[in-house]
Amino acid sequence: MSSINNISKRFALILIDPQNGFVNDGCWSRMFPIGQSTPILETFNRIASFLHSISNPDSIPILISETGFSHYDRQIFEPINNELSQRKFHSITHTFKPHTNLSICPGVQQWLNEQLEAKLDIVIGGCTITSCVRDSSIQMKKKFPQLNFLYMNYALPPIEQCENCLKKDSNQQIISPVQLAYQQMKDAGINIIKNSILINQSL
Repeated sequence: MSSINNISKRFALILIDPQNGFVNDGCWSRMFPIGQSTPILETFNRIASFLHSISNPDSIPILISETGFSHYDRQIFEPINNELSQRKFHSITHTFKPHTNLSICPGVQQWLNEQLEAKLDIVIGGCTITSCVRDSSIQMKKKFPQLNFLYMNYALPPIEQCENCLKKDSNQQIISPVQLAYQQMKDAGINIIKNSILINQSL
């Protein structure tokens, strides 16, 4: 896990698909058993807490991606939207993301170039870790290896202990899809930072 010392006091923030469709009664959430989207809901609430903790909101560039939901599902999760609108976050860029790779969406490379010129670290939050967050962060790091990308996470999940995580005819345990995503991101040069550490740093 990267040290908090890797983060400059001023940074830019990417929020990947923080939309209603992924939580509660959202259209994506309804495709899964009850409770399956709870980790995403917890992630969104932590993002709202992180935004609330930032002491210099007027100087934080934010990039927000939105996937192709309709109506209520496409809207930004209300606690996040409230923090963005009620505090002085002035530099907010929105982009439409119809796939898992944010790096090729309209305006994203220009936005990243601006953060590179400003010598800002890039903090990433959002969903989902096994898809858009992983794919987007890895591809952005490939295109901009000079940038320091940090994924904001509350705590690393333990390796799942279940029959599905054991190799057939063997007691050797394999890692879960979530842990695999973390490992792939770390291998690509993405730093994994606890959300609670970021909040303490911002206070």
